[in-house]
Amino acid sequence: MLGGRRFFIVLFFSLIALGSPHGYSKSIGEICAEKDIVPSQASIVVIKAKRKLFFYLDEKFVKTYPAVFGRNYSKQKLYEGDKCTPEGIFRVVSKWVHEEWSRFILLNYPTWDDVKRHQKACSEGLIPLREGRCVGLGGGIGIHGTHSEALNRVKIDWTDGCISLFNRDIEEFFPYLEKGDLVFIFP
Repeated sequence: MLGGRRFFIVLFFSLIALGSPHGYSKSIGEICAEKDIVPSQASIVVIKAKRKLFFYLDEKFVKTYPAVFGRNYSKQKLYEGDKCTPEGIFRVVSKWVHEEWSRFILLNYPTWDDVKRHQKACSEGLIPLREGRCVGLGGGIGIHGTHSEALNRVKIDWTDGCISLFNRDIEEFFPYLEKGDLVFIFP
């Protein structure tokens, strides 16, 4: 466990060094303790405002990769079809070679926090209705490669809410990820 704490301290200070327009009031370690999350072998941190994915292995920073997101990437995902990329703490559910996007890493979206946020937004009338009911949360959110390197190269946000990387980048760290590994997505 001590190694896990060291990892989150290093992670927290690396995030502070990167800066954020939104600021972070809690360290990663505090967030994990609150949510009873145990650190994993490989971890990913995504900072949407920086358009970056940071890969950690064995509690050590490995590499940064450029990323693009859903068309409305700067907003928190509330419902299916909003083209927003979710924010929060997720786990890898599964991964596979993908015919169109090289590799796909499925995340456990929606989490219970997403469900609560959706219910609140629905009660406040912030979610469109379909057949008299609020549009659902959606699913199938993950990290994947691209069908068009050109779109990623010029930083066009083209996904429906996923995180897209260059194919060579996701292929590089894909073998190291396992089911249950952590993915932090920050604004």
